[in-house]
Amino acid sequence: MRLKGLRHAVILSSLVLLPQLALAQGGAKDDGNIIEQAVFAPPAFEQVPERFRRLYGREAIERVRNSPDLELLKIKYMSDGLKISGFIYKPKETAGKKLPAVIWNRGGAGDDTIITAANYLHFYEMHRLASEGFVVLASQYRGYDGGEGKDEVGGADTNDVLNLFPLARSLGYVDMGRVFMYGFSRGAQMTLQAIRRGAPVRAAGVVGAPTDMWLSFQENPGIRNLLTANWAGGEARREQNMEERSAVRWADRLNVPLLILHGGADPAVSPNHALALAKKMEETGNLYELVVYARDDHFVTRNFDDRLRRTVEWFKHPPVNSISSPLRRTIRERGVEAAVAQYRELRKSQPDRYDFGEPELNALGYEMLFTGRVKDAVEIFKLNVEMYPEGFNTYDSLGEAYLAAGERELAIRNYKRSLELNPQNTNAMAALKRIEAN
Repeated sequence: MRLKGLRHAVILSSLVLLPQLALAQGGAKDDGNIIEQAVFAPPAFEQVPERFRRLYGREAIERVRNSPDLELLKIKYMSDGLKISGFIYKPKETAGKKLPAVIWNRGGAGDDTIITAANYLHFYEMHRLASEGFVVLASQYRGYDGGEGKDEVGGADTNDVLNLFPLARSLGYVDMGRVFMYGFSRGAQMTLQAIRRGAPVRAAGVVGAPTDMWLSFQENPGIRNLLTANWAGGEARREQNMEERSAVRWADRLNVPLLILHGGADPAVSPNHALALAKKMEETGNLYELVVYARDDHFVTRNFDDRLRRTVEWFKHPPVNSISSPLRRTIRERGVEAAVAQYRELRKSQPDRYDFGEPELNALGYEMLFTGRVKDAVEIFKLNVEMYPEGFNTYDSLGEAYLAAGERELAIRNYKRSLELNPQNTNAMAALKRIEAN
């Protein structure tokens, strides 16, 4: 884990990733179908609350409203048989293009939290992402803005987020291999839940994410009734509902590069949530970066430009995923033979999403070796030799594993091959001398 202090931020990073999950199947056959669509004008300067006028300024607000290259669409789409309101913010010219997309998840619960002029932040931030070339898809969630159903604040309404994926596919101009997800507060929690359920995103970002409901109720007892009143199942299902909304309990399932952003003085969700999630991500070997902005609030308002800059960079250049993490998990759950097969399949089907470099398998092999899983280490090093037959270090490592397994002749053969490829390999020289001396 890397720790670096900045003037306004603390950053922690871990550069490994668990395997991508398949998106959950099922649901209504018309999920994601757009049934209504109309051009929607962003709010004028006079319609924007004073606090946002001060934050963004007239010029920026008028630029959002009068953008010549972007358009905002108000839509209704189907989710679990319900009509759900939402938005698409996109470049006007999409013919013949395949554009990256961002699923944008708003925060809050209640009619006063939806995407409207009163919450101008939503329009401004969606516009900023659209101006960077992303198609932005946002749901109001069920029960809001003329939508059907009842909000469960991270329950069945998570399907309203997941059903934006078939919607995106139906548009024809979205590159489904470059879909990302971004969420604030309650929307950040739903982002994490969607990833857990297999949302096929390349990377994600969360701002002010509550990651532990037990901690939330301890730190802010006033929100307990507000949230639990909407949860399905009542008191009998309370513990299960809390578990489903607490990412620290299932951080091993957060299997995409995750940018965690939090205000250090957040009065609604303390930075303890972000720190706890980062700790779990580190323990499980998932890829993440954590930025805590000193003295900033729930939406990181003081540093919103830096927050958006980091998010755009994270999405435009998502970190390369280490192949070692999915293999490690597969070895643990299904054995090394399955992991070898998985490596071959992922190298063929997703060559750009994982780092398949020689050091990746080498590090995993030594992890197996040092933890006493010698046979597993041998198979991983054998795979590395197969993939990199001209790499002297692959044979050196395999020789060491064979020696640990008591396979003296195979160890000698591989050490000698390593020396043929690199006569200056002093480690192989020393190993052969030790073997001959015994």
